[in-house]
Amino acid sequence: MARAWFWGKGLIVELDHADVYSVRERLVEDGVYAKLLGGRGLAVKMWIDALDGNKGIPQPLGADNPLVIAPGSLVGSGLSTASKTAVVARSPLTGFLGRSMTGGRLGLELRRVGVDFLVIRGALETPGLLVLDDEGARVERAKDLWGLRIGEARARISERFRGYATALIGPAGENLSRIAMIDFDGRQAGRTGLGAVLGSKMLKGIAVKGSRTPIMHDASEARRLARELNKLTSNHPASKALVEYGTPVIMDYTEAAYGVFPSLNWRRSTLSWCPDRDSARSSLSRFAPSLRKGRNPCVGCARPCSQVVEVEGRVVDGPEYETVYALGSNIGLCDAKDVAKLNYLADELGFDTISLGVTIAWALDAGERGIIEGAPRWGDLEAIEKLIEDMAYRRGHLGRLLADGVKAAVESLGEHAARLAIHVKGLELPAYDARGLKGMALGYAVSSRGGDHLTSGAYAVELPGRLWVFEGIDRLATRGKGVLVKQMEDLMGFYDATGICKFSRYTLHPENVAPFWEAVTGIRLTPGDLLRAGERAVNIERLVNLWLGLKPDVDDDLPPRLKSERISDGPSKGEVVREDELELMKSEYYAARGWSSNGIPLRSTLIYLDLMDLLPEHIVKLSSSTP
Repeated sequence: MARAWFWGKGLIVELDHADVYSVRERLVEDGVYAKLLGGRGLAVKMWIDALDGNKGIPQPLGADNPLVIAPGSLVGSGLSTASKTAVVARSPLTGFLGRSMTGGRLGLELRRVGVDFLVIRGALETPGLLVLDDEGARVERAKDLWGLRIGEARARISERFRGYATALIGPAGENLSRIAMIDFDGRQAGRTGLGAVLGSKMLKGIAVKGSRTPIMHDASEARRLARELNKLTSNHPASKALVEYGTPVIMDYTEAAYGVFPSLNWRRSTLSWCPDRDSARSSLSRFAPSLRKGRNPCVGCARPCSQVVEVEGRVVDGPEYETVYALGSNIGLCDAKDVAKLNYLADELGFDTISLGVTIAWALDAGERGIIEGAPRWGDLEAIEKLIEDMAYRRGHLGRLLADGVKAAVESLGEHAARLAIHVKGLELPAYDARGLKGMALGYAVSSRGGDHLTSGAYAVELPGRLWVFEGIDRLATRGKGVLVKQMEDLMGFYDATGICKFSRYTLHPENVAPFWEAVTGIRLTPGDLLRAGERAVNIERLVNLWLGLKPDVDDDLPPRLKSERISDGPSKGEVVREDELELMKSEYYAARGWSSNGIPLRSTLIYLDLMDLLPEHIVKLSSSTP
């Protein structure tokens, strides 16, 4: 019987320093799609497999570090918001497994080329552009693109390859900044520094265009179910607010209601330091109607929350909620127009805006305290613009110091500098002050990719107090948060595998997606099976991180500021994450996960999840037989 929907194969492109390349197919074993679904889980497995059994640990910026791109399994299915593609490699920023999700069109075009994933191994000697289309894969010379900012590079490529989807790096990625992102036609795979991985391979980017259409198992039923689910999503009140104002509307909860919106390198958790708090909040959260020039929705999304704005001739997709924090409140800016200017510069140079803003905020804080010299003052827009340029090109003492993120910056500066650094496992924290959201505190600490809100998504439960199967959740409680974070991580893993946007968490869950999944793929899975795919991804990532050197007793932790300094003002004034609270939540989480008391997956858990035959022996043996 022919396989429905999935192609059952991926493409491995091997680069080498003689500027030659080879291309081969990688077939996918039966049962992998049922276990991992696609997207994130499939990408991580293919990253492991791309090491070809080599037990030597790859260097993040070495030719031996594969980069894998895998669209979520429901991308292109007609399910609105099923648009996300996973990008995976060893992170140059954290040293652990790096992962980022993007809503760019390239994932869909990969499916249309006839593959379920792409693996890039090795490195070129001189700049190249990887091109994939119906004729196959090839590497073209790209010396004329190297050094260009992303907008100009995209424009030149579109002239040569009309209609192709692209994934590109900017100068930050070319100069191997460990906080560099990959731009997917204006939708960024921002986190964990994967732009530097592409730069280390001397690839300016990738261009893809296909014409094939995967066959659905039951197309008529899939269309019917998609109409129902899409209507459910588009009619939800949360969707209407997101379409009108974009993600910054989240500030209604974080800044106004609960005072957990970080500012000034997490010294404050509201905008009370701005000259006019209410005006600042209005500017940062509701700028879209007055500045909007258009929209750039993720591929296949009929509920576009993107807000393309224009400020002084600069057109930028955003700023998103996280950028309003990172390049706004966290560095002393209260005006959305100023944030948009920095957002534009970061996008053009190829930076992850969260890591960029948090790193700069540390420099402003450290400079004010006399720890470093030459740092700008809070809110000095022109000086910060110059600093961002210097970071992209590694110019000057401060530009070089900050180019690789906050953890690298503080390594040689002593304990006082490190106490001001806001990161977990090397990944800078996003815009949820976990001192007032205890589940987020745990989520940050245990996340496989470091200081990250999207691996657990616990904020989405704690802010409204309810979501999915959860009701009456107290954001300040610690008991029960281990179970909550475990269940939410599994749900987020399901979204990352299918490609469903996490802003559909109000309406799309395994319970109502399971029939649609079967109609599309022909693989009958229960809602519990879909959740277990997310659970498998979490366990696989934990084992890989252990192999890469993770020490749970050291690395599953929070920044000192969150454990020692209480929130200074606002509705969450006085909150802090005590050491005993964190340890209690971690113990509960490890138990809920089926891990040992020191955070290592149990062999019995791997057996329960049917992972023993999915992973190589040197990874499996890192599991524990002792609870």
